[in-house]
Formats: sequence, structure tokens, C-alpha cells
Amino acid sequence: MGLAASQARLLSLTARMHDIEYKAQKLEAQKLQMANQSQQVYQEYEDALNMQKIQYKVIGSDGSAYFKDATVKALVTATGEAKSDYIMHNIATNQMYCTREMITALETAKNTTPKDNGDGTYSITGVPGTYTTEDDAKAGAFAVEMGDTLGSSSSYKTLYFEMIECINKHGGDAQQAFIAVDKTAAEDATYGATPEEMSQFTSAEYLTNMINEGFIVLHKLTGDNITGAADEVNVAVDPSLQQVADETDLKKAEAKYEADMAKINAKDKKFDTDIAALEQERNAIKTEIDTLKTVAKDNVERTFKLFS
Repeated sequence: MGLAASQARLLSLTARMHDIEYKAQKLEAQKLQMANQSQQVYQEYEDALNMQKIQYKVIGSDGSAYFKDATVKALVTATGEAKSDYIMHNIATNQMYCTREMITALETAKNTTPKDNGDGTYSITGVPGTYTTEDDAKAGAFAVEMGDTLGSSSSYKTLYFEMIECINKHGGDAQQAFIAVDKTAAEDATYGATPEEMSQFTSAEYLTNMINEGFIVLHKLTGDNITGAADEVNVAVDPSLQQVADETDLKKAEAKYEADMAKINAKDKKFDTDIAALEQERNAIKTEIDTLKTVAKDNVERTFKLFS
């Protein structure tokens, strides 16, 4: 091969070498991207593994205890499955999630006019006992409306003052303060839940997320709702609540993880094959380039010897 031909071939091989190196770098970048995708797929699967849900204890008719998935509606609405109900506050919106019965009882009690007995006590017609303040008398009336015939329930009195405080936070607008979780907007235009809210109130995932993020605070009407109190509780201290793994979508997440990883592994294997082929071609070109350089050197040396 002549000197000119050798030089042309050398330039062609050098260009091809650069092209191969560019393709190899591109494939390596794609492999790195695949590694990132693999990490993302695993993270989604890990999130599914770590998914939690809150459950509440149910006492069966035979006295046996078991747990059911908790929702806003299940905890606030009297279900007959447990002796205690919960008061629920959304501190993000300063709203209380109530039953329509609670709101109606509040409206009735709030609109009563306590009688001043002239001895430092107040009373209300139809409500047993006397009270030291007008507000306490109204709280007693609320307790009666909620089913406490004596009007002395600590739980119901606490609930009354919680609800009054919530109204005050909304400038006296009860419609903004309460949502009746047991009524849709179509059933109760004043306090009923919108379709979106009702969907949230019947979702175990929504309640779990809101409690875990600290947006919902629970108060429990303890004892028989009459002789007990209304203490703030959480999943850790309330034996009637528990947080367990949510396996609802785990099988689906596992199948998706395996399918995604199979696709990633197949692409990764193809990248490895393509990179190996490029490396093999690169080595062959390198060998030929070294040979051409040797031939070119020998041609130069022979040419100069002719004229020496």
C-alpha cells in the first residue's frame, strides 16, 4: 500500500474510531440512565411495601374483637360496633368533622335561653340540675340532646365547647366550621359533604395520610360517652386503634416492579452486548491503525534511504 493510500486509510480508521468512542459513551450514559430508572422503580415498590393504614377495633356480637379499616366516616359516625365515638378536627382548615345529629343538638342547645335562678345558678326547662354559668347550662342542654338524660356528661360538655370554639374561629359561621360526614350535600345543603369530601371521608388512605401528616387530631369520647371524658388520642396510645401494613395494592405493585425490572434488565443486557461489539471493533481498528503507522514509518525510512 502506498504512502498516500495508507494515510487515507489511517484517516478513515481514525474517524471510525472517534465514531465508535462516541457511540460507546452514549451507551454508557444510557446505562447510567437505566440505573436511575431501576432505582425509581424500586423506590415505587418500596413505597408500596411501606404503605400503612389505620384500623379500629370492633367488638362482635359474640364478644370477639377484630379490626376494620378506619375512615373519617367510620370513626365519627356511630356504627353500633364500638361503645366510643371520636371527635375529629382538621387543623389545616380549622373544621370539625361531625354527624348531623351533633350539629342539630348544638343548634338547639345554643339557641336556648338559660334562666337566672337568682342564687348564682342557671337552669333550662327540660334539663335536670342547675349550672353555675349560662354557657355551662347550654352545654348541659347539649348533653341532653345527645342522649344524656341527666345533662351532666363530661364528654358531651367538652364536645359542646369544642364546637363553640370552632364556630368562633370562623367568625361565628357554623356552616364553615362543620361538615356532616354522614350526609351528602344533596341530603343536607348546609352541612353535607361534597362528592369529593365524601370520597375522602370513606377512604382509609385519606385518613391515614392526614393523621400521619398531623392535619387531623382525634378526641375520643371515652367510657359510655356520658361518664367519661373527651381526651385527645392518637394511634400509639389508643388500644382501639392500630396501624398496619396496607397490602391492598401490594400484589399489583410487586407485579409492576417485576415487569419494569425485566424490561430494564433486557435493555441493560442489550447495551452490554452493543458495548462489547463496539469494544471489539475498536480493538480491531486500533490494531489496524498500529499496523498502518508501522507501514507508513517503514515507507518513509525506505524512501529516505534511496536518496541518502
